[in-house]
Amino acid sequence: MSKNSDPMSFEDLGAIYRTEKKSPTLSTVRKDLYSAMAGLIVGLRAEYEKHLSADPDSIICEGVNQRRKRAVSMSREITELRMGKIASLALIGARGGQNVLNNLTPEEREYYDDMLNISRRHVGIMDRLSGKRKFETPDIDPEPVAEKEVPPPKAEACPEIEPEVEDTSEPAAEEPPEDLPAAPPAEMPEEEEMVVIRVLEDLPPFSGPDRNYELSKEDIVRMPKTMAMALINRDKAVLLNPGP
Repeated sequence: MSKNSDPMSFEDLGAIYRTEKKSPTLSTVRKDLYSAMAGLIVGLRAEYEKHLSADPDSIICEGVNQRRKRAVSMSREITELRMGKIASLALIGARGGQNVLNNLTPEEREYYDDMLNISRRHVGIMDRLSGKRKFETPDIDPEPVAEKEVPPPKAEACPEIEPEVEDTSEPAAEEPPEDLPAAPPAEMPEEEEMVVIRVLEDLPPFSGPDRNYELSKEDIVRMPKTMAMALINRDKAVLLNPGP
C-alpha cells in the first residue's frame, strides 16, 4: 500500500473500490483516503481542462473526461459504502458491543463518534413510545397533601383558632376513604378513553396497560386514548372514532 504522502492513482482508487464493494466490513485503507481521492479528482480535472483547451474534440480529451467522471463516481460510492458500515458499527456500540476501529480514518472516526451518540439516544425510543409515563401521572397525590400541611403555620400565628382548623381538617380526611372504595367511578373513565385508530406505518412492538401491541400499516386497533394520541401526534396513526 502507498504511503499517506504518496498521490493516489486511478488504479489505486479502482482497487479500493472493488475491495470495499466485496467486503462486508471496513477494508484497510490509507489514513489520508479522502484527501488522496480529492487530490486525484483535482489532478484529473486539471488534465481534462488542459486537453479541453487544446483540442476539445479529440479522443484523448474525451478519454480523460470519462476517467475523471469515473473517479468522481467511485469516490462517492466508496464514501457511501464506508458510511453504511460505520453506521452499523455505531449501532453495535450503542447496544453495548465492542468495536475495533483501527480501519477508520480520522474523518471516519469523527463520523462514528457522532453516529454513536445519536444511536445511543435513539435506542431508548421504545421507552418513550411504550406509554410508561401514563402510569405515573394518575398516581400524583403529593399536591393535596401539601395543601393540608400549609394551614398549620397559620394556626400557630392565631392559637385561638387552632381547634377550629383541626375540626375542619378531620372531616376532610374522613371523606376520601368513603370515595376510594367506590370502584364504578374509577372504571368508567378507562372505558371512555378507549378509541379506535388506523395505523399509517409499521411500528416496533410496544406494551400497553393490558396487552402488547405489534402493529403494521393499515391495522385498525382499539386502544387507550392516551396511547392513541401519542401515535396520532407523531403522524403514526389517525383516529377513526372518538369513543369506544
